Formats: sequence, structure tokens, C-alpha cells
Amino acid sequence: MYWVTDPIEGLSSTVGLQTPTGGGWVVIVGVWVVLAGSGVIAWRRRHGSTAKSPAKESAEPTPVAEAVLTDEERVHRLLESNEGRMRQARIVEETEWSKSKVSMLLSEMEAEGSITKLRIGRENIISHPGFEPDATRSTLESRT
Repeated sequence: MYWVTDPIEGLSSTVGLQTPTGGGWVVIVGVWVVLAGSGVIAWRRRHGSTAKSPAKESAEPTPVAEAVLTDEERVHRLLESNEGRMRQARIVEETEWSKSKVSMLLSEMEAEGSITKLRIGRENIISHPGFEPDATRSTLESRT
């Protein structure tokens, strides 16, 4: 809306209000575009982007492959990759499991005979049978 003045004889009195013609559609389309854009932004924030970048896809196979392994198999693979033995604290770091979970799992594995645990001071050395540190072997045992 705008004010209209009477141009007759130079008078500047106000005659009345008029609504511009043809501009209504522009306002309606503008409001619709803003609402649609807001809806799209809100939907993306709620549902996130489903497209994966190629770099992420190439990095995923390692965690997926490890997710298929049992906890025992994962510990055995760690030991194999560390020459048959490693500290228990390092197993906790590498697996990102809690200390209590690792401790319970290793105790079960030791009871089954699939690993050996050696207490040295305040830490445990975990090893596959036959890969224990030399200091733990008896002098009567033959070394091969």
C-alpha cells in the first residue's frame, strides 16, 4: 500500500490509500520459496547427508572386517602382529575396550589354554603359548 496525493493545482493533500496491482504474486512466490528452502534445510539437519565420499568408503573395510571377528580372534591377531606377545595395557589401547573387559576376556582365554599371562610388577605380559619371554622358562626346558 502507498499514499496518493492530489496533483491538481499543486495541492499536497492526501486523497487515500491504494494497493499496488500485480505485486501480490511476487510476495506469495517469495514466501513459498523461503518456506520450501527452510523445509529442505530442516530435513537435511534431521536426517543428515546419506551420500558417502569415496575417501570414506575406501577407509571402511578395516573396521567392517574387524567387526566380523570375535573378541578372541581379535586378541590373537594382535598377538600375531606383535611377535606373539604384548602388554595387556597395549591390548586395551589397541582394541579401545575397557580394562575390565580385556582382563575378563584374557582370563577366560588363559583358562582355555590359548594364551599365557605373565605378571611382571604391575603389568601383565600376554603371549601365545611358546612365545613367553625367555626369563620365564626353566633352565631345564629345551630351547628350540
